[in-house]
Amino acid sequence: MDFPKSARVRTRREFLRFFEGSEVRRLGLCTLFRIRASDEQPRLGITVKARVNSVYRNKLKRQIRESFRLNRMNLLPFDYNVVIPGSVRVDFRTVRKIRKQLESNWAHHGHF
Repeated sequence: MDFPKSARVRTRREFLRFFEGSEVRRLGLCTLFRIRASDEQPRLGITVKARVNSVYRNKLKRQIRESFRLNRMNLLPFDYNVVIPGSVRVDFRTVRKIRKQLESNWAHHGHF
């Protein structure tokens, strides 16, 4: 299964919608926001602070996208935004932990 542009939250306006009454779930190292999707398919947005080393930031985003891509067919039609706060020190262990936390959340069909 691929990860087309239609499965991504891309514009500033779309990201700002998460601040208008979205559901919030703290998963440990990251926070997951979700709002009802305008379309009938789940979409993903990722917010990682620029303070994170670019190598780890890119690895982290790839892992988040891959986790979402593999579980997308089982998710409810919501827009999801995974936020990694600037206070989290990101290294290779953190990347694995965040992927594991997301996998656990997706396994419950994205229910909050």
